[in-house]
Amino acid sequence: MIYVKRQIASSSVIGADAKLSFIGLFDVVEDAITECMGELHLDGVTVKREYNAFWVFTKNKIKLFDALVWGEKFTVESFVSSLSPAKMTVDTALTKSDGTLAAYSSCEMCVLDLTTGRIRRTSTVGIDDSFVVEKPRCAMSFERIDADGLPQADEAVVRSTNVDYSRHCNNVEYLRFLFNTYSVEELTQLNVREIEVCYVAQAYEGDRLCIHKGVFDGCDVFSVRKDNAEIVKCLISR
Repeated sequence: MIYVKRQIASSSVIGADAKLSFIGLFDVVEDAITECMGELHLDGVTVKREYNAFWVFTKNKIKLFDALVWGEKFTVESFVSSLSPAKMTVDTALTKSDGTLAAYSSCEMCVLDLTTGRIRRTSTVGIDDSFVVEKPRCAMSFERIDADGLPQADEAVVRSTNVDYSRHCNNVEYLRFLFNTYSVEELTQLNVREIEVCYVAQAYEGDRLCIHKGVFDGCDVFSVRKDNAEIVKCLISR
């Protein structure tokens, strides 16, 4: 199944340059993934209620091709591109009205048990052999992000509005913490090709996070740490 929605680059998702912001892009992708999962009856609310489990994003890589500007119409398509006993990958394409790609995301997810916090097999939340997987539209592969030894650039505290219905810090909020290390001028001038995020562990309300950042050969590398343990890594390629 391919979930399709049509929308515009509205005021809530654009940045200071009147283009779809990086945070807005991740918001659009997250919404499409969760709505696609809802159509499949595999959304977080359903699996929590019926299977005592919840989904977590483990990796997300987004390629950026062409900026969307305020008021511009575009189509979002989201679909499951791979499935294994341990994980699922959902791809999301943002397509401009002329048919060209604006951005493409590949997001890896797994199921955790609500009681134990351990990884569960995807088959335990109602996925069987009849499940249909669609062919990816863009070649995507995840990198090994080396984020050791980076200097600290900022810190953040997980507040109530950063927490989602799984009661942990929402995946997009980590990107907000990272992009807050740039000035407005830097963000409007940032020419990004790819953003890759690796979610290692979870953070909760009240947790104090240290944001570490380094710049290497046209790439910005981030590490988010809690109690000196890495919970998120990110690679931004320019």
